[in-house]
Amino acid sequence: LIGPLLGAGVVNGMKSWFTVAFPEYWLFFLGALFIVVTLYLPKGVIGLLKKRGEQ
Repeated sequence: LIGPLLGAGVVNGMKSWFTVAFPEYWLFFLGALFIVVTLYLPKGVIGLLKKRGEQ
Protein backbone atom coordinates (compact mmCIF):
# COMPACT_ATOMS: atom_id res chain seq x y z
CA LEU A 1 0.00 0.00 0.00
CA ILE A 2 2.97 2.31 0.48
CA GLY A 3 3.95 2.13 -3.21
CA PRO A 4 0.66 3.47 -4.59
CA LEU A 5 0.56 6.24 -1.99
CA LEU A 6 4.13 7.24 -2.77
CA GLY A 7 3.41 7.09 -6.51
CA ALA A 8 0.29 9.23 -6.18
CA GLY A 9 2.24 11.81 -4.19
CA VAL A 10 5.04 11.91 -6.76
CA VAL A 11 2.61 12.20 -9.68
CA ASN A 12 0.68 14.99 -7.96
CA GLY A 13 3.87 16.85 -7.10
CA MET A 14 5.27 16.51 -10.60
CA LYS A 15 1.96 17.61 -12.13
CA SER A 16 1.96 20.73 -9.97
CA TRP A 17 5.58 21.51 -10.84
CA PHE A 18 5.16 20.81 -14.57
CA THR A 19 2.05 23.02 -14.84
CA VAL A 20 4.00 25.96 -13.39
CA ALA A 21 7.34 25.34 -15.15
CA PHE A 22 5.94 24.24 -18.53
CA PRO A 23 2.30 25.36 -18.76
CA GLU A 24 1.89 24.44 -22.43
CA TYR A 25 3.74 21.11 -22.30
CA TRP A 26 3.04 19.72 -18.83
CA LEU A 27 0.84 16.90 -20.14
CA PHE A 28 3.62 15.65 -22.44
CA PHE A 29 6.12 15.62 -19.58
CA LEU A 30 3.70 13.80 -17.31
CA GLY A 31 3.08 11.22 -20.04
CA ALA A 32 6.84 10.79 -20.50
CA LEU A 33 7.19 10.27 -16.74
CA PHE A 34 4.61 7.46 -16.88
CA ILE A 35 6.38 5.83 -19.83
CA VAL A 36 9.82 6.03 -18.19
CA VAL A 37 8.58 4.61 -14.90
CA THR A 38 6.71 1.80 -16.67
CA LEU A 39 9.73 0.84 -18.78
CA TYR A 40 12.54 1.22 -16.25
CA LEU A 41 10.79 0.63 -12.92
CA PRO A 42 8.22 -2.12 -13.61
CA LYS A 43 8.08 -3.00 -9.89
CA GLY A 44 7.99 0.66 -8.88
CA VAL A 45 10.22 2.65 -6.60
CA ILE A 46 9.76 0.20 -3.73
CA GLY A 47 10.94 -2.66 -5.97
CA LEU A 48 14.00 -0.60 -6.89
CA LEU A 49 14.79 0.09 -3.24
CA LYS A 50 14.40 -3.60 -2.34
CA LYS A 51 16.67 -4.59 -5.23
CA ARG A 52 19.33 -2.09 -4.13
CA GLY A 53 19.03 -3.33 -0.56
CA GLU A 54 19.81 -6.88 -1.67
CA GLN A 55 23.06 -5.82 -3.36
